[in-house]
Amino acid sequence: MILQKLKSWILPKEINFFNALVQQSLQTQYIIEALGNFYVGNTPKNQDALLGLIAGAKKSYSANLKELNATFITPIDKEAISREHNQLYWVTLSVKHLMVEIDTYQIYNLIEYSKLFDLLQQQMEQLTEGFKKLEAKQYEDVLKNIDQIIHLGNDLIKAYANALALLFKEQDMPHVLMHKEILSQLKEISKRIHICANLLEDIIFKIN
Repeated sequence: MILQKLKSWILPKEINFFNALVQQSLQTQYIIEALGNFYVGNTPKNQDALLGLIAGAKKSYSANLKELNATFITPIDKEAISREHNQLYWVTLSVKHLMVEIDTYQIYNLIEYSKLFDLLQQQMEQLTEGFKKLEAKQYEDVLKNIDQIIHLGNDLIKAYANALALLFKEQDMPHVLMHKEILSQLKEISKRIHICANLLEDIIFKIN
């Protein structure tokens, strides 16, 4: 008992920083899933639940950075971990920005973009799996997840271009401009996920 107390006073607390990335990625994944369900799915519309998930992600992000800042020993340099948390939170912020635009335009049914929402969900699932494998030290498998994220991102760009091509055939200019902005925000979310994947790859290279 006395020895344990002495250790707690002398030795720094061990923190699983990679698990913190897993948890923040999971939160972001749930946000992307809820986003698709809200604007594309047939579930009852509950924007408060989605906003609650976004608020929860913000609290986790702040807590993770505070804990990281207060720690002297990390598995890799602090900057690499903080950059990953920053970009994960940027995914969440991009979702919030999309919601602001949609609320302003009062367009709440985006079933025609279901493929883009589905690809975003798949990208986030692969990213979360990548963080889980990072924590499990399965580094080669992490790189496979990253490749899959990039592949899905390419598919999303194709779906984005096809949606724009259809949109530009319409005559209602306000409708075209508003939907063009919505599509641009969906592409931005994918871009942020891609950046997270690139940073995850950097972490793997630092470890190896």
